[in-house]
Amino acid sequence: MSLVKTVTLLSLMALTTGCVSSAVDPQIRFGVEALVPPFESRNEKGELVGLNIELGNALCAELKSRCVWIDQAYATNIDALEAKRFDAIMPMTATPLRRERLDFTEDLYPLNNRLVARKNSSLQPDPQSLKGKRVGVLAGTSREAFAKTRWAAAGVTVRSFDFNDQLVASLLAGEIDATLQDSIEITHALLSQPQGQDFDFVGPTLKDPLLGSGVAIAVRKNDTALRDNLNGALERIKQNGQYQTITQRFLPPAAPDSPRYFPNEEGLPFSDAVQVGQTIYLSGVLGLGADGELVKGGIVPQMTQAMENLRDALQRSGSSQAHVAKCTVILADIKDFAAMNTVYRQYFPADRLPARTSFAAGKLLLDARVEVECLAVTAR
Repeated sequence: MSLVKTVTLLSLMALTTGCVSSAVDPQIRFGVEALVPPFESRNEKGELVGLNIELGNALCAELKSRCVWIDQAYATNIDALEAKRFDAIMPMTATPLRRERLDFTEDLYPLNNRLVARKNSSLQPDPQSLKGKRVGVLAGTSREAFAKTRWAAAGVTVRSFDFNDQLVASLLAGEIDATLQDSIEITHALLSQPQGQDFDFVGPTLKDPLLGSGVAIAVRKNDTALRDNLNGALERIKQNGQYQTITQRFLPPAAPDSPRYFPNEEGLPFSDAVQVGQTIYLSGVLGLGADGELVKGGIVPQMTQAMENLRDALQRSGSSQAHVAKCTVILADIKDFAAMNTVYRQYFPADRLPARTSFAAGKLLLDARVEVECLAVTAR
């Protein structure tokens, strides 16, 4: 083959494959903001260190490629990825909104999002508790999207920060009341530091599709080959033990969720609901109106009011009728069964009817005709 033909062939290869040199020096370019210890940062020598750096290097080695780390501001990294400044974002949480633009590997490890505030604040990670308060989040994160969507409309002031040190300084100065953060990141940045002794996690771990469930690697929407290669490499380093060796030095052992209690608004000696993980246990509801009295008219009005009260209790605890798994219906008189059923079925989607137990008790509190108790899961 002549030199001219060889050069022409190489030029055509460059046009069709994007880069000839990749065959000689295969590489994966990761966009990373190296300001988030212990995940990714630079040591005193300027070297990249941290969990995500070590995982990325292990994946590249498994793929016989070279990791190239490109400094990139996190808040603008999606645009930079689509502009082909690099091949992948390390790390990024996969959420439904982000999946509209990007593709993702399998999760590298789970993510825990927690609210942090002063120990005596009595704040909880819900819009009712945070109404009128100022919550700090990092710009471009899934936590920013969550807080602006779920909390801002309820009267919570959401303040975004480009860097964690700015956010922590604002929290210490009292310029914000709380921060929604990854639990490991904020522990390293504040809670394990002397200045963080007056602060702690408040309330349970938040679970919501907008927050995602774990940390992954983002690639361009059409880059399925890179996604699949990274997934394959991830599975192999799990099988050969490299993954466990790396992650056990950075990630704490998984701990069970503590129960979250929704107190009874009338001060009665029970909670209206208790959440454990994604499961919500609801106390029984009667057909009580806004005045606290049983509605009049017998089983149909009382059952209707009981189901309205159940709907309100589900919404307050972060669930809905479509997320109810099981109900128990207690009747004062079994003769009311058919009438109860007519009302009951109007409150659930026809294709998502909960499992149910029904029985007659002979007599109920306040001489009610019916009481309904349900078990549900969170809707977010």
